[in-house]
Amino acid sequence: MAALRLHRALMALSLLAGAVAGPAAAQTATVPEPTDATRRHLVARRARGRITVDGRLNEADWISAPVAGDFAQARPNFIPTTRYPTEVRVLFDDDNLYIAALNRDSAGMSSLRMPDLRRDFEPPENDVFGVTIGPLGDRRTVLQFSTTPLGSQADVQAFDGGDAFNFNWDALWRVRTTRADSGWIAEFSIPWRSLRYAPGLSSWDINFVRNTRRVAQWSAWMPYPRQLSSWRITYGGVLDSIQPPPPRTNLRVRPYLLGQQVTDRASGAFNGTVGDVGGEVIWAPTANSLLEATLNTDFAQADVDRQVVNLTRFSVFLPERRQFFLENADLLNAGGLGAGTVGGIGGVSGRYFVQPFFTRRIGLSDDGMPQPIDAGARYAFRSGRTTAGALAMRQAALGTQGASTFGVVRGSQFFGRATRLGSTVAVRDGDVTAPNGDVTGRRNVMVAVDALARLGELTQFTGMVSASHENGRTGLAATYGMTRNTVTSLVGVLGAVVTNDYNPQMGFVSRPNVVMTNPFVTWTLQPRRLPASVVWLRHGPNAIAFHDPRSGALQEANVTYTGEVLFRTGATITPTVEYNRQHPVAPVTLFPAVQIAPGSYDYVRSGLTFRSDQSAKLATTVTATSGAFFDGHLDRAELTARWSPSPYLSVRGAYEVNRLRSLGVRDSSFVTHLAGPELRVFLNPRVQWSAFYQYNTAAARATLNARFSWEFLPLSYLYVVYNDRQAVQAGRSPMARSLIVKLSWLGQL
Repeated sequence: MAALRLHRALMALSLLAGAVAGPAAAQTATVPEPTDATRRHLVARRARGRITVDGRLNEADWISAPVAGDFAQARPNFIPTTRYPTEVRVLFDDDNLYIAALNRDSAGMSSLRMPDLRRDFEPPENDVFGVTIGPLGDRRTVLQFSTTPLGSQADVQAFDGGDAFNFNWDALWRVRTTRADSGWIAEFSIPWRSLRYAPGLSSWDINFVRNTRRVAQWSAWMPYPRQLSSWRITYGGVLDSIQPPPPRTNLRVRPYLLGQQVTDRASGAFNGTVGDVGGEVIWAPTANSLLEATLNTDFAQADVDRQVVNLTRFSVFLPERRQFFLENADLLNAGGLGAGTVGGIGGVSGRYFVQPFFTRRIGLSDDGMPQPIDAGARYAFRSGRTTAGALAMRQAALGTQGASTFGVVRGSQFFGRATRLGSTVAVRDGDVTAPNGDVTGRRNVMVAVDALARLGELTQFTGMVSASHENGRTGLAATYGMTRNTVTSLVGVLGAVVTNDYNPQMGFVSRPNVVMTNPFVTWTLQPRRLPASVVWLRHGPNAIAFHDPRSGALQEANVTYTGEVLFRTGATITPTVEYNRQHPVAPVTLFPAVQIAPGSYDYVRSGLTFRSDQSAKLATTVTATSGAFFDGHLDRAELTARWSPSPYLSVRGAYEVNRLRSLGVRDSSFVTHLAGPELRVFLNPRVQWSAFYQYNTAAARATLNARFSWEFLPLSYLYVVYNDRQAVQAGRSPMARSLIVKLSWLGQL
């Protein structure tokens, strides 16, 4: 009955939304998918002279090079022209690919938007020029290089039009910029050795994009549908006459030296001063393959995890932040449901994750503390039709956790134009020490098969089936997704079935023993009488329900109706209302002293989010929700803010407060606080200092991470890192402190 009522509620919301959407929506221009006859072409010229990368374009080669112009507006609406012209030229020589862009704008230098100078900046918040390259000719694999008017760098690998992507991939390349009141110039130099390309291919897929941030307008040489991204290279153009050199010996070494002073009050923890050495060797035997070996792997410079207050019945999913594991991570992605499955309003919003393979299980404990890694190796192969990846790591013993060996192998094959099949095998071997000192061996095996298929460019199907085996117990999991994403609507359903014994020790599952169903619908409305300051109105229902796999009984469900008003500045107003049903069959512990009794709980919550123009010097996001919560009441407020008086100084802060009343069997009432101020100071895009503090009363923990970084050569760094972890109770002394100095050098042989 509960499932039937949930289905009826969703259908009623969908019919109501459809009635509202129908007569009010105006026609929105669509971008036709290019054909071989309609794709635009740009000729790349070989440079006859020396190119000095300084952002000035005064060499004769630049002056005479063919120009790609006549950009079209791609977002927020497609318009075949743009008021902000961009001119792009491409050159090459035996060592580098060069790209230059003249981004015209008569508003002057004061109109440019750059909140700070971070590498891998947020493109929607900045003035940006970027180039998207498809060097393999498969129209699935792209590399994108982007910069801001002050020369910050961002690079990303993207696959299957953005279904998988890696913002943390860092290539070896240079960019320099200049600015004037008539616009700004960006000049890129990308070494051939930083690219993976198909030998003998003289025409590459390519596109050029630009964000004129003060008017929140994205333009492109080849326009693409606004609901997609410029990574969808099937909407790109063609770069002709490109002549990269034949693949050469491509060997890079990345050694490091580290010194560390540690004070740790935990029982049996190390205290004192220690030096260390290690690093990586990276070899590309062909243009399509990469082999990496690592010794005494270290992640001292990795960003710290952002703490959360978990008010759900699910385990918290924290993203991978360590550089070694982020590079070529897509090759080991075994499918499933996770972050980025479907983005935006109306899609799954990170409530449930099934990841058969997840690299955070290597070198990190369950509470996120580092575990020493002795050595490891990784292999990656990528061609137009086939991909393959393998990873092997050895984790040293620490405390009661014995040494462990991790191994994963994955391969995938493309069929036809837009169908991919993949398979994955992962094994973890290790020892566990019981409190009585007994040591037991442990082997966990996971296998998975996954698939992706597209019907045209707008309809997509995904699926995954997986099994895990350990100590004679076998568990199964399956996930699926079907979505259709058009310029005016997003419709889809995601689902998962996970048995109680599914336990991939190299993966992540939010909660086993569930059948999850998540249908969603979103409409984008642009009525003819919409105020000039508003781009669109969006709204739609999103339902997610969890049932018991054996009995079919409802465990919990949520139906959320969300709206969004997008302003031309990029600001948004998002109201929500949600209906919740909770049916725990056993006591639920939300906090150490708060326990929810088994039973049935139906309640309604509502909220509002305001997000200001995130490119402005002062930017804020405020969310407030209120309503019943299980057998009590919850008022929740979240505030994030950033003040950037100049791109060289950025002050950020986040604060969350939860006020709970009359909750649980003890009728508990209390307040939790989570605060996170952050300061960044930049000398230039390559030298910065940052400090990030987190104060979490729910976890009774306060942490400080301060870091100085200097990129003295491309991808070669000096780091000075200070970490401090304390208990928040009054009178408690620091739990752990460390000061780390690390020198990392990248050499290309």
